Amino acid sequence: MNAVVEHVDQGILMVDANGYVAVCNQRAIDLLGLPADLMRSHPSFEAVKRWQMEQGEFGTVTEALLRAIKYEGINVEILDYERQRPDGTVLEVRTNRLPNGGMVRTFTDITIRNAAENAIRVSEERLRLALQASRMAAWELDLETLWVDRSENSMVLLGISSGPAADFIDRVHPDDRQRVTTFWHAVMSEGSGATEVRYLSPDGTHTWLSLRAERKGENRLIGLTFDIADRKAAEEAIWRTANHDPLTGLANRALFHVRLNEALKNAGDSGAGVGLLLLDLDDFKDVNDTLGHAVGDLLLQEAALRLRSFVGEGDTVARLGGDEFAIILAEISAGSDAIARAAEIVEALRAPFQHEGRALSTTVSIGLATFPEHHRDPVELMKDADIALYRAKEQGRSQAVVYTSAARETMEHRVTIAHDVREGLAARQFVPYYQPKVSLVTGRIVGFEALARWNHPTKGLLTPGYFGSMFAEQAISIALGEQMIRQVAADVRLWLDQGLECGRVAVNLSSADISDPKLADRILRILEEARVSSEHFEVEVTETAFLGRRTATASAILSELHEAGVSIALDDFGTGFASLLHLKQFPVDHIKIDQSFVQNLISDDSDAAIVAAIVSLGHAMGMHTTAEGVESAEQAARLRETGCDSAQGYLYARPLQGEKVPKTIRNWSPAGRSPSTRS
Repeated sequence: MNAVVEHVDQGILMVDANGYVAVCNQRAIDLLGLPADLMRSHPSFEAVKRWQMEQGEFGTVTEALLRAIKYEGINVEILDYERQRPDGTVLEVRTNRLPNGGMVRTFTDITIRNAAENAIRVSEERLRLALQASRMAAWELDLETLWVDRSENSMVLLGISSGPAADFIDRVHPDDRQRVTTFWHAVMSEGSGATEVRYLSPDGTHTWLSLRAERKGENRLIGLTFDIADRKAAEEAIWRTANHDPLTGLANRALFHVRLNEALKNAGDSGAGVGLLLLDLDDFKDVNDTLGHAVGDLLLQEAALRLRSFVGEGDTVARLGGDEFAIILAEISAGSDAIARAAEIVEALRAPFQHEGRALSTTVSIGLATFPEHHRDPVELMKDADIALYRAKEQGRSQAVVYTSAARETMEHRVTIAHDVREGLAARQFVPYYQPKVSLVTGRIVGFEALARWNHPTKGLLTPGYFGSMFAEQAISIALGEQMIRQVAADVRLWLDQGLECGRVAVNLSSADISDPKLADRILRILEEARVSSEHFEVEVTETAFLGRRTATASAILSELHEAGVSIALDDFGTGFASLLHLKQFPVDHIKIDQSFVQNLISDDSDAAIVAAIVSLGHAMGMHTTAEGVESAEQAARLRETGCDSAQGYLYARPLQGEKVPKTIRNWSPAGRSPSTRS
């Protein structure tokens, strides 16, 4: 594209939607006399215009044009005009607005052309010479006979000489022929006019011609035809740059939105349907992280090639950014057509492609929405497809999911909760409640687990059962986790200052928390600021922290905390996918037996065997074991017999407000329960 722009005879200036010069070829710099240092600075369009005005560039333009030049930015009203530079050069200025809000302006030196037009009135000889130099043909049309007298060079330029007007019209592209007749009428009614048409050139290819004419008499037109193929090629190259993704060649986001609007409008008029597919390559980040961005780019290009094979001529495939793609299926007969196409794409993307003898593969998640089954408004249809895409990822990825109104209600509810949680965080409404951990040997409190609670201003005290889905939102989860840790550290410091022994206080970390590489630094800094030793702190993680692409980050975080003296507890052990290998690889100090095994400990021999095995495994690996959800003395006795170290549950105490913990510690009976906390 750069080669085309730099070798055309027109000056080309492209301004982006923010008003800055994005493209300016050397021809434009030469024609406008612009300083090279100014253009190298990536100036705003206003800065270029201001420099020109300071040089007196617009001294010869009309008052209306001068007013437009002074006050209009890229949203110009006067699109096309001619002006003369101080050095006498006459420029034809043409402006095309871009879909993204920017514009392209071309500058053509028409000094010779103007001379040629003047030569029509002065001398046939001078006209002939000018036409030959400018690749123009002059003509005169008699509207009564429809006979056209053409200049000698018309045979070279047009492939025809003087003759019937039909000789020219027959070579004009069928879609543009009506323009010629309209052009004639406009010139007769207004005195002059211009148009552009596609034309079958003498070499058999289509080119672009510009027609200009003036009325001379009641039924006579005189005019010029000149070749504008170079200018059109440059405009096309710039249009492609502004509307296509440079890596894959697919439509970009700006063109995608234009095409979606067009497809929905046409479908509304014709009664056909439209399918909208939003696609994400699953785990594409892993490819970039492990094999590099160059291989990632190849994977994106291969995905683009495969996606193109599933669309028809009127459809659109776009890359919206990163590993996000979109497909518009125009004029489908039913939503089932789009569903079938989406299923085929999921299968096609599963097939690996070869790179340097290595098979690389990825999968794709697709969210699908259709018109008229779903929304007609393009913004709402995009939301529909985006919600469906979220569901596809949530349900395990590598699948296509169709939008449903129930999914939107769920998403809107989620968004509402997220908004409320953010407000609650800002108002510091989230507080820790503390549940004691009790030694099964001594009956004394050996620590606490801090559980998040939300003091909602209207709904009262809420547990994670209401807001727990927000732990999947990394920004919210990190903010909530930090607020909890800071409050826990402050409470522990307060208890220690009162001479109370609280043991280790545990805080739960979500999968989103454990994906933050700076987590360990933040936790240790908070403890240091609160003057709380790491021997009083513990973090609890579930087995999902050891799975997927977060494994390396989780390992580094937990190792750093472990080395600093923070205890690492593995929560809900036995209910997920953790293995003995995970216990060996990760710095786990403490195993928490999930309450689902404790609940039926007395009545179910299998659960009893599982608990005994977990305790035995923990002791063999030097780990502390704690049973969760202990509600009866019988369960506590069986756990004690098994060798379990500690327990927590309603048998001992419900989660307590921070201010009630000191009294609970002071009044705690070694028998195992505090009278003030029994339920």
